[in-house]
Amino acid sequence: MEANTLVVFVNGVKYTEVNPSLETTLLQYLRTELCLPGTKLACGEGGCGACTVMVSRYNPSSKQIRHYSVNACLMPLVALHGLAVTTVEGIGSTKTKLHPVQERLAKAYGSQCGFCSPGFVMSMYTLLRNYPEPSMTQIETAFQGNLCRCTGYRSILAGFRTFSKEWLCEKGENCCQNQNAADTNKKICTKTFDASEFALYDRTQDPIFPNELQIETSYHTKRIKFTGATVQWCRPTSLEQVCQLKQEYPEALFTVGATLIGKGIRTGKIQGVVVSLSHVPELLDVSSDDDNIKVGAAITLAQLYEYIETIAEIKNGETKAGLETVLDMLHQVGGHQLRNVVSIGSSIASGLGRSDVLTLLLAMGATTEIIDTTCLNKTIVCKEISQLMNDDGTCLLEKQELITSVNIPYMSQGEHLYWHKHASRADLNLASINCGMRLKLQANSHIIEDLVLCYGGMAKRSIIAANVKKEATGKAWGKEFVAVVCKLLESDIDVTLYKDGSVDYKKALVSSLFLKFYLKVNAKVMSQPDPSPDMSSVRSHPLSKASEIFEDVPPEQAAEDIVGRTMVHKAALQQTTGEAVFCDDLPMYKDEIHIALVLSHRVHANIVKIDASKAESLAGVLSFISFKDIPNQQSNIAEHVFADKEVEYEGHVIGAIIAKTETRARAAANNVVVEYDDLPSIVRLEDAIKKENFMAGHPVVLKHGDIDKAFQESDVTIEGEIAMDGQEHFYMETQICRVVPTGEEQELEIVSSTQFLSELQTRVSEILNVPQNRLTVKIKRLGGGFGGKEESPIYVAAIASIAALKYNKPVRLVLDRRTDMRVTHKRQETWTKYKVGCSKSGKILAEEVSVYTNAGYTPGFFGFVQPASLFCLASDQGYKIDNFKLSAYTCLTNTNPRAPMRGFMTPPLALLMQAIMNDIALKLNIPYTQVHEINMYKSGDHTFYNRELKDAGSLKVCWETCLNKSDYYNRRTQVDNYNRSSRWTKRGLCAIPIYRDVGIGFFRHMGQGAALVNIYKDGSVWISHGGVEMGQGLHTKLIQVASKVLQVPCERIHILETNTNCVPNALVTAASHGSDLFGMAVKDACEKLVVRLKPYKQKNLDKPWEKWVMDAYLDSTNLSAAGFYDRGPQHYQNFNNPYDGGKGHQYYVCGTTVAEVEVDCLTGANRVLRIDATLDLGRSLNPAIDIGQIDGAFVMAFGLFVSEKLEYDKNGFLVSKDTSSYHIPGSRDIPTQFNIQLLNTDSKEAVLYGSKGVGEPPIHMGIAAFMAIKDAIRASRKENGVTGNFQLDSPASSEQIFHLCKASSTYPSGI
Repeated sequence: MEANTLVVFVNGVKYTEVNPSLETTLLQYLRTELCLPGTKLACGEGGCGACTVMVSRYNPSSKQIRHYSVNACLMPLVALHGLAVTTVEGIGSTKTKLHPVQERLAKAYGSQCGFCSPGFVMSMYTLLRNYPEPSMTQIETAFQGNLCRCTGYRSILAGFRTFSKEWLCEKGENCCQNQNAADTNKKICTKTFDASEFALYDRTQDPIFPNELQIETSYHTKRIKFTGATVQWCRPTSLEQVCQLKQEYPEALFTVGATLIGKGIRTGKIQGVVVSLSHVPELLDVSSDDDNIKVGAAITLAQLYEYIETIAEIKNGETKAGLETVLDMLHQVGGHQLRNVVSIGSSIASGLGRSDVLTLLLAMGATTEIIDTTCLNKTIVCKEISQLMNDDGTCLLEKQELITSVNIPYMSQGEHLYWHKHASRADLNLASINCGMRLKLQANSHIIEDLVLCYGGMAKRSIIAANVKKEATGKAWGKEFVAVVCKLLESDIDVTLYKDGSVDYKKALVSSLFLKFYLKVNAKVMSQPDPSPDMSSVRSHPLSKASEIFEDVPPEQAAEDIVGRTMVHKAALQQTTGEAVFCDDLPMYKDEIHIALVLSHRVHANIVKIDASKAESLAGVLSFISFKDIPNQQSNIAEHVFADKEVEYEGHVIGAIIAKTETRARAAANNVVVEYDDLPSIVRLEDAIKKENFMAGHPVVLKHGDIDKAFQESDVTIEGEIAMDGQEHFYMETQICRVVPTGEEQELEIVSSTQFLSELQTRVSEILNVPQNRLTVKIKRLGGGFGGKEESPIYVAAIASIAALKYNKPVRLVLDRRTDMRVTHKRQETWTKYKVGCSKSGKILAEEVSVYTNAGYTPGFFGFVQPASLFCLASDQGYKIDNFKLSAYTCLTNTNPRAPMRGFMTPPLALLMQAIMNDIALKLNIPYTQVHEINMYKSGDHTFYNRELKDAGSLKVCWETCLNKSDYYNRRTQVDNYNRSSRWTKRGLCAIPIYRDVGIGFFRHMGQGAALVNIYKDGSVWISHGGVEMGQGLHTKLIQVASKVLQVPCERIHILETNTNCVPNALVTAASHGSDLFGMAVKDACEKLVVRLKPYKQKNLDKPWEKWVMDAYLDSTNLSAAGFYDRGPQHYQNFNNPYDGGKGHQYYVCGTTVAEVEVDCLTGANRVLRIDATLDLGRSLNPAIDIGQIDGAFVMAFGLFVSEKLEYDKNGFLVSKDTSSYHIPGSRDIPTQFNIQLLNTDSKEAVLYGSKGVGEPPIHMGIAAFMAIKDAIRASRKENGVTGNFQLDSPASSEQIFHLCKASSTYPSGI
């Protein structure tokens, strides 16, 4: 008999569901049905790890419990019958007891916005359940399936490393408690947390696996079947039952992990019968003999990895090397969460053209054992994997056939196996190209017995080079044969079959990868080091390490004065326990309705007709709304809310479906039919430039000095170009809004994931024709922002508010990741043309620059910031240039609108200046450092508009400190020596200064901040201010400020949320000025309260704070104070008249970064070996939080300048629109060594207790890595006979690096 009742244990509690929904994922069940919101939805496709939970399964045969992490967003609920699930809530809580994993992540400053924290916690927790004393390598690779946009990963790894049996305090006797600066009594700190304070991990305290699941055998032996409207889910428990089901349902689909099939069920693409093989014992066995490993088809890749790892330990020679190659491949397939559920059988049967597993197994000559499920005798047929591959990438298995096992052969004497995966990110990434190569030499000779070269990513299936295999037999393995193979590969591998990536690049990589194989084989035979290591390989990837140096507070500072000390993020523990509430975590109202957007599928077109009749006829759908439903259609943002007559980019919002559930809304949205009349479009920036499709009134021009005369007096003139691509904000929490009508006079409560509450309030008020005082906008925290939640949330909130007023019901609008990326703003793309004149010593005398910015389909911000960008280029780059002509063009294209992103205007300008400095050094053949130093601002300098740079001397201090601390000059010699001795890998070293303004100086009103501080009768303090907490630690710093002024412990101070009712008209939290503006406002309010409390304190000096507060209250003293701060009119920059005396930005942040990188000349792959950074943040309010901001900024900048690619196809459709096509850096992409030093200086311009803003200036650090890559490329070009300047655009993709290195032009003759 079949069971139809689902039983699953969650956090030790048993839940039963009769006839459960097949469309429901584990994530939906946890969040909606069980009200466990700690597990987050960030991508919905298993591409980020925010939804990671632990699943535990009992094996009645071995009597072992297996714990493994999974992506709850992919896992169908029905796949969990008889299993136990543990979520972040189930391992610890601030209300009961923290788990050490939660505590260490929080106290090591590894949680910033906190949205990804539960996923990291559960990945680490799962590792500990399986390996209570993990190695450092296990910890470093535990997070392959987890992404973070805030922290830069360093602090996450630092906290979790303390669980390793190999971990020791890196400082030893040199602990911060024992160090003093050499020339002062200042105490120097070298760590941000003290691991000795952490609670010990005791595995006996972990939750117990439910006894019922061990005792009750029916969970493992009883066949189950769940029936839905269009799908049946069957889970047999024997091979015989599998055959019976296949005979009964010939069209049934097989699955194990249900990742792709689960997604297909939810989207309606898969219907019929699905058979889960996860509990079939005959398919779950692994064994080995003298020749191969026999793997049951339902064995997961993680289980296979564990088995091969055990076998490899007892093998040696070619057999051991071959197994390690297989391990390397397996370790690069997705993340742990994916490998824990994907089986080897499904990896073969899916037949994907870029399958890592297939490519290597094909090269190895692996075979499969197959049965015909309709035959009574179950005869086993053995087939090579190559026999199962169709040209179109599909599997040649007949419908009745089932793979029961896979035979993986051992490598024998004289056999060499190679695996390579080339991708834009080290982990959690599909290969752009992969290869498996196997060479067998005859005994004691160099004569080839067999050579198999298999490539993936070239076609819809992995391809074996047939002619190479045929011609290789009997040939001698040597240099001459390399040329033969390269020639044959041109005809064997047709790279044009698969329209993915550059044809020229892939064609070149085919030969390059074979050359790498040749070099590795020769090195192994001759017992020499590998001359061309694979940078993505786990085996060749060193463990990361880091150091932080900052100055402790002065000895005389009172112990209770917390300002300047390290203090853990106020909500860190709530974030790591899953208790922190984000917008979509708010409980649903009983009558809450949901919205799904209808987007344009044209780049530029007139809307001819919208037919929503079919969608509106579906059950649960309330209506379709569009432009006609906007109350105030005259608003200048109305057509940004909904397109009216014309769509101007693919993803332009046309309308929205309102339904009773989110699932129904999204299904209905797919049934809205839109007819278009296509219009001419401009997609590329270069096309906009050619057609002069500029914003009216552009270019904007800024001139100073006599540029013509300066060029005439220059010894050298250099001209060049550089481009910088855009970037996706990729905040972990997508755009979300909940709107609740509160019952009277169109009053609405809007909870929105926005950085700019007052602007959202203003714009929604305008759209609705409702006064602003009817709208309350609030938010507790954001799951990341980076500028991406300034503009886009306005339109999301406007749509939700229209629906809320229409139906007078609570409304929730949550953008899924793909919709979010298609709809929202991006970082701007730029192309810059420059001409500079300089002296023989490198001093810039004249500069002429034209900057072209792709603003997308609407000018947006760029209509008013382009003049500011020219000011920034002229005066805010750290260099004194007296003669210039700068022009800025805002270009319009039919692509996503562009908006601020961390750094906003300055990254392309800073990149430009470093390209110019690099060109000058190469042209004059002088050291880069000399060019920087001769042009750098110095003490006493003024800007072109005559502002005195009072802190400019700090730039030189940071420069010299960083060069000395990093041992730059010795390392320069070492890098040059390395490059002379290394043919196929090159290293680059670069030092750049950082000089970046903080704040917004182009409007008078953009320098104000407000706050409200209340003291309650029990002495507790409540603060509301206009800033938004999004991981940068703003609330924490402001609590520190209030604590200092009020002399009250931080534990007595609370910030609930940001709310327009408490603090109206607040500025956007951006531009690194949040601590300054709102911190000064909090300080002002607290100082008022101190004055009011002073009489009561003086009367009772020996009494506690609570006594003074109660006395004041009883004396009718106002214990609520509003604080306000105004930066002042002198900081307004008049761009129409720059010489009117306005100072512009209040201060600058100075710093220096030295980067060392390594480049693989044969593939273009690269890695950052070391970063040394020195920054002057004045007197940091919280050094540990600031260091975390530096970490995160660098990794984001590395993505911008090196690895992330915002990609549109030739028709203007966004290609990089989900986690599988857009890749932010992962934990194994960070610098191998990352050293940060904060200089404490007494700034003449800093605002709040001498501190400076930190969020945006470190974004420039990524340029150092970019320029170091250029330095490495230069070394390769020089060796290959190519000299002179060259153009490297951002991002410095592997393809660019490969072609610029020119290494391919010298092989095979150059090997």
